[in-house]
Amino acid sequence: MEIKELLEAKLDGLGNQIDEKIEGAMEAQKANLHGELDNLKSNELSALTENYNKLQEQVDSIETSAKRQAETSVRKNWVSDMVGQIKGTESFADQVRTHKGVSFNMPMFSTKAIVNGDADYVDNTSSANVVAPDYQPGIIFDPDRPAHVREFLPTGTTSSDTVRYIKELNYSDGSEIKITGSASGETTFDLQSNDAPVRTIASHVRVTSEMLEDVNGLTSYLSSRLPKKIRVKEDNVLLYGEGANLPSFTGLTEDATAYADALADSNVNRFDVLTSAVSQVRDDEYMANAIMVHPDDYFNLLLIKDGQGEYLMPDQFRFGAELPRIAGVPLVANTAITTGDFLVGDFQMGAQLFDRQQSSIRFYEQDQDNAIRNVVTVVASERLALAIYRPTAFVYGTFANALATGSA
Repeated sequence: MEIKELLEAKLDGLGNQIDEKIEGAMEAQKANLHGELDNLKSNELSALTENYNKLQEQVDSIETSAKRQAETSVRKNWVSDMVGQIKGTESFADQVRTHKGVSFNMPMFSTKAIVNGDADYVDNTSSANVVAPDYQPGIIFDPDRPAHVREFLPTGTTSSDTVRYIKELNYSDGSEIKITGSASGETTFDLQSNDAPVRTIASHVRVTSEMLEDVNGLTSYLSSRLPKKIRVKEDNVLLYGEGANLPSFTGLTEDATAYADALADSNVNRFDVLTSAVSQVRDDEYMANAIMVHPDDYFNLLLIKDGQGEYLMPDQFRFGAELPRIAGVPLVANTAITTGDFLVGDFQMGAQLFDRQQSSIRFYEQDQDNAIRNVVTVVASERLALAIYRPTAFVYGTFANALATGSA
């Protein structure tokens, strides 16, 4: 082998050895570099995470402290703030004296309700109402009397405080067949003026302005409920009058003719009594158009039986197909008349009701100390007079006395 070739072969081998050592060194450096990078990343990430957690704790602490300070400031300083607003209000004293009122901003107070599982869904067991109630409109109250005494009477109006009418008294009829040339029979009578005074029936209730504003339907309720109660009192005075300690008001039963027994029957019953009362009205030339009894007595009449256990009242009356009638006169059930009483009469001819002021309702803000208490007085009233033209058009009595007298 030539020297030149020998040198080239040695140089190639030396070059290969150098390349291998360089590649090995580079691989070692590369592996070492990756390890160092991994260690660096791990250490830096741990440090960053630790720093973030510390920073978050500091932020949470700052927010909590700020909230507590704000709540404490509201609780401690709202009175001072109120005083400041008063001082900053122009002519505060003048506004108070003139009753114009002054508005202020109040702090917001927050509350928290704890929901305790199923207990909050049980009625009336928790103050936390998680389900809103379904409120129905209006205000519920007991029913009022469906029919009133005034509905049986003719009505009119008056512009005075007294209704005056002239009644005939002591009529002596001298009518007879006259003999030619002789004097006719003499008739005499007296005339008497009678007064029916106008009387006021009234009632009032006091409610706060807040109630009128906040309770839905309260105004409608008062406007309906109070006048209806006035009507109930009206029924009482129309039938039974008023006591001696109050302004006089004569009722129908006070002027009516007392029931007089004409039966003398040991087996007398309530039908007999009412039939006899209708006859008594008819004897005085009136046509009874109503028999008024309490519902207790009305249903008692429907249930009366004969000796064989058969109902005396026909089925069409007992089952409501027709209005019950006794001797052709409608039998009316009304709670205005006292249990055990009965009133039979010609209501169209016997009396008349006069309205001086129809039933009304008014709201007053200026009454007593309403202004300083923010209260409204609600007044319901009416003015009326009852003229009893013909007392003999009515017959009044009690079943207890009538049955006892009739069977005697």
